[in-house]
Amino acid sequence: MFRKTLLTTLLLVLMLAAWVIVMPGCQPEPQDAAGPMGAVPGEAGAPPTPAEAPAEFAWTDAPTLASIPDGPIIGMINGEKFEARTVRIEKTDDGPELEISSVAVETPTGLPMDDTGIELRFPIAEGTTAEFMKTFDDEVDFDTTHAWYWYEQGGDKGPMSVNPTWGCALQISDWTLQAGEEDEKILGNVKGKVAICFDELSDEQTGWVAGTFDCIYYEW
Repeated sequence: MFRKTLLTTLLLVLMLAAWVIVMPGCQPEPQDAAGPMGAVPGEAGAPPTPAEAPAEFAWTDAPTLASIPDGPIIGMINGEKFEARTVRIEKTDDGPELEISSVAVETPTGLPMDDTGIELRFPIAEGTTAEFMKTFDDEVDFDTTHAWYWYEQGGDKGPMSVNPTWGCALQISDWTLQAGEEDEKILGNVKGKVAICFDELSDEQTGWVAGTFDCIYYEW
């Protein structure tokens, strides 16, 4: 009796196993080790990993484009926080100059008064997209490449111009040449990002500005 019961049980187990094998949809589909859609990070076809912009900028003697945070140009000038309210590029005989001022002008090509400001003269041809980098140790042609800043001293002293050792990272991502309809001084529009660092005058006076810009290109 026991042997007959055992044989019957074994037979039922074998029949059940055969039924599982032949039933459609019971076999799990093979899974690609690469995950959904077969995408392997770093290989062609994989969704790109978004690059995170730095939350803040750290002073350095060798600025890089990757270190520039997204957002308006801010910084520290003469030991005080700086926020750009006017950014534009002027066409000059020595080349284009990026002008960054703490004062908002009344008209796009107006003159800012009683401001803290930074200027960067850079060797990129008009209407082109390019990058320019300079460390504190790099030698450049002063006539076509220079950076400096100024600040108000208060009273009757007027502005103080400062020309320390400097470094920068500049990217022009778009440069459109188109005359302004209401202001003939406007020549076009420029987009990009920049970081400018000045040699530390003291521990309390780290000088730098960094951020992105979308500004006019003009000529007096």
